[in-house]
Amino acid sequence: MSVIPLDEKEIRYQVAQIKELPPLPLSLRRLIEIIYSEIDTPGELESIIHYDPSLAGKVLRVGNSTYYGLRRRVSSIPQAITVIGAEQVKSICICTLLMGLLSNANLISAAHRQMLWKHAFASSRIAGEMTTRRPWMSRNDAAVLGLLHDLGWIVMAAYFNEQFVAIFERAQRINIPPWCVETQYGLDHCRLGKYLASRWSLPEIFQAVIEFHHYPEKSDSFSTETRLISLVNVLSHSREFPELVNEESTLSRCRDLYISEEEWQEYQESVETIWPEIDQLWSLLSE
Repeated sequence: MSVIPLDEKEIRYQVAQIKELPPLPLSLRRLIEIIYSEIDTPGELESIIHYDPSLAGKVLRVGNSTYYGLRRRVSSIPQAITVIGAEQVKSICICTLLMGLLSNANLISAAHRQMLWKHAFASSRIAGEMTTRRPWMSRNDAAVLGLLHDLGWIVMAAYFNEQFVAIFERAQRINIPPWCVETQYGLDHCRLGKYLASRWSLPEIFQAVIEFHHYPEKSDSFSTETRLISLVNVLSHSREFPELVNEESTLSRCRDLYISEEEWQEYQESVETIWPEIDQLWSLLSE
């Protein structure tokens, strides 16, 4: 696929021309608020889902899946939240809202939509797991940062689709991560994600993590959180690119966060256990 790379001037111009970036949906804003609030009640989560038929349908579908092995039907949102778990339900809802917000069936292939969803959900799960040993960051906070850190790929897929497809085709052809290829096409998903996060007025921690999760050393703020999500990103990609887990930059970030070799190995092993669940969730939610 022959695609002409964009130069810096053209990128700035095209980004400025994006008029259709929608505002942050109320449901998504409220989900982020309750995750970050000190008071996080099941009633608030229920109310968000009740007012969004799409979310309600997906949550009930997951609650009634054979994965949970229930013999009686889950017929209400409170029941579904109890069965699935509030943290998991929040992640399902955020992923669903993001995919519905910026996905265009005529532009984004089913394979790319699946890739983006699974990476976001896996990152959320991994981030939550890592923070159980990191007292300076809550599990909920880390989970939502994991969900949103690659927002830029969604923006690129929706608004620079020709370059997006070319980037992933080339990366697959030569078997390297797509972020190592994107600059050849004049794009940077981290900058695109930061642009949308800024437009949405997301908290500064989101903007820092989204912009610097590949190079946390360049971040002037929230460097600890950014390093954590950079490691989460490596683990989430380790199935396709196992060599990333032992790169010196990765191991250096582990040392910065006082993650021992044994602990890092444990995270790598735990990642393998979450993929079957994520694969099943995708098959349920994509119907």
